[in-house]
Formats: sequence, structure tokens, C-alpha cells
Amino acid sequence: MSFDTSLWHVPKMCHTHGVDLITISEHKEAMMPIPPIDPAVLIRNVNASNEAVEDQCLRACQAADMAAHSAQVARQAEAVAQDATVAHLAVQAERPRRRAPLSRQVILALMTVAMNGVACYFAAQALDGNQDTTLAWTVLFLAVIAGGEIALDFYRDRNLRTWRVLAFLTGGFVALLGILCFWFLATVGTSGLVPAVVGAFLITAAIAGFLFLGYRALRAAETPPAWRARRAARRAWQAARAARSAADQDARERERLIGAYLGHIRRLVLMTYPIDVQMSLQSEVRSHLSGRCNLSEGAACFAACPARADAWCPRSGHLRLRSPCRAPAPPRWSSSPTRLLQRQCEPRERS
Repeated sequence: MSFDTSLWHVPKMCHTHGVDLITISEHKEAMMPIPPIDPAVLIRNVNASNEAVEDQCLRACQAADMAAHSAQVARQAEAVAQDATVAHLAVQAERPRRRAPLSRQVILALMTVAMNGVACYFAAQALDGNQDTTLAWTVLFLAVIAGGEIALDFYRDRNLRTWRVLAFLTGGFVALLGILCFWFLATVGTSGLVPAVVGAFLITAAIAGFLFLGYRALRAAETPPAWRARRAARRAWQAARAARSAADQDARERERLIGAYLGHIRRLVLMTYPIDVQMSLQSEVRSHLSGRCNLSEGAACFAACPARADAWCPRSGHLRLRSPCRAPAPPRWSSSPTRLLQRQCEPRERS
């Protein structure tokens, strides 16, 4: 069984100035390369077509600069907040067991002092004074109890001997309050001394218990340096969050303006470039406008790479947007590949 090999035509490849030609039978088909174009040139030509478009591009560039500045400020604020957090942790490490917020613990200690108000009022009434004098003695007793709690907490880590003296004096003051309460109960009571002794003992135990709770509340609180460091770190993080929010808002404004400007670019590339080049061009233009690379990089690239010097552009010299009052121009790529190849080869053949 024999095969007719005359019907077989092996495609012949030929290269003509960077354009691949495939010859099958007597028909030549051209595979056009992707025309290189610099995004800076594309932006410049689009801006030259309309003044309003140029103003929109300038607003987008200004928004990109503001977004970049806001992002830098946000990064600096976050770095300051990180340093403040590290400083707070370093100060907190000196007293690892004292981590409770200082303001909350002070409020708890003041509440324990207020709980002793009734007992101090009973003790003040034993001094046989009028109402104003009794209230003054009550306030004085409460101030002594509050001062004792603060002094015990202050000297516990600084001078243990002084702390023991203060603890002894505070205990004696509590016992004195108990004696005054017994005197008052024994004077006004009619059931004998036993109920007065029991009542005085309970009041004294309540005063000592509330005093101990207030002291323990202060002992669990963070130190004043740690409190100041924590507040500084919190303020730094609040400033960092505000800066990040402003940066996000500026970034959204930048993306909005760039998206509006890309509408003009999209209309141009849809009628000028093939489909596989459109998305890459739009991405490069977005990168240029968003500030991730400078517009002057295109000129530097042309100077460094001679192959980019003869970048492809339409024969009209600059790119024009399609006017809504005119009929749309035919796409440049609507011609057949063979005719486009002939147009590119004509100047070289004449030279």
C-alpha cells in the first residue's frame, strides 16, 4: 500500500525582521509579535488627547502621593507603638506579679476604706462631741486607714523594717477603734457588757478585714512606672490605628481615581492592542499611577536597553481617544497578518 506524499507540505519557517512566517502551500501567514509599549508613553499620549483626562491623571497622581505619605506615617506610628509596647513589657518585667490596672485597684482600695465608714462613725461617737465633730473624727479615722494602706504598700518593697513598724502602728490604731466602739456600745446599750464586747470584736474584725483587702488590692496593682508605660503604649497604638485608618481611606481614594482613569486607558487598548496585551498594559499603568514605580523608569529603561528604543506606536504619532461624536475608527489589528507584514517590510526593502 503506497501513500501519495505529494499532498504533504512541510511548513517552512522564515524570519523577517523579528516576524515569524509560516509558508503552507503558496499562502503566507504571519504571526505578529506583541508590540512593546512603555506605560509612561501610553499615559503621556492619553493625557495629550484631552485636558480633562490630564487633570484626572494629575488628581490620581496626587492621591497616590497622599496615600504613599499616609502609609509611611502609619508605618512610623506602628513602629513607635511597637517600641512603646516593648518598653512597657520591660518595665512590667521588674514586677511580674503586679499586673492589675492601677486605677481599678485604687478604686477597690477606696471602696474598702468606705466600708469602714460605719465603724469609724461608731468610734467617733464615743468621743462625746456634736454631729460636726463626730463627722470630722470619722473622716480623720478613714484618712488614717487609707494612709496606712498606702504606706504599707509603699514600704513593702523599699524598707522592710519600716513596713513592720507601720504594720504594728496600724494594728494598734485598729485596736484603738475597737476600744472606742466598745465604749460606745457599752454606753448606749442596756443588755450588759457581753453584747458590747461581742459587737466591738466584730466591728474590729471588720475594720481589720477591710484594711487587709485594701492592702492586698494595692499590692496586686501595677507600679506607677508600669502604669505610665502602659498608658504611653495605649496612646501610641491609638495613634497608630488612627494613622492606619487615614492611610486606608487615602488608598481607597487613590484606587477610585485610578479606576476612573483606567476607563480611558481601557477604551484605548480595546481598539489598539490584542486581547492578551490589554490586561498587562492596564496592570502596568495602575502600577505607575499608584506610585509603586516612577514614570521616569521608562526613559531609563530606553537608555539602558537599546532594544526598547524603537518601541511600537501607531503611525499617527500619538494615541487619541475615541470621540463620542465621531464614528469609531477601525481597529488597527483588523487587517490580515499578511498585509501588516507587507506594511512593516516595505520601508526596510526600500532602504
